Amino acid sequence: MAEEEGGLEEGDVFLAFAQGPTPPRGPLRRTLDKIFFSFLVLFLTLLMLEAAYKLLWPLPWSMFWDWLLKTPEEEEALEL
Repeated sequence: MAEEEGGLEEGDVFLAFAQGPTPPRGPLRRTLDKIFFSFLVLFLTLLMLEAAYKLLWPLPWSMFWDWLLKTPEEEEALEL
């Protein structure tokens, strides 16, 4: 079967990609790369913040506020 296709071996396929180093990218493409990666980082950050917000929102925050403010429940009862 390989003889019918021209006698190519498996190693010959990889030699097609090893012709030499790729030329350096131009300044416009480097700028576009930086813009794309910045947008990607911003987008992924916003997605992670939204996911954290949706996961943390259902927690009963009212129990934590008293603990954060160091306000004991007995002192609140005395004020009323």
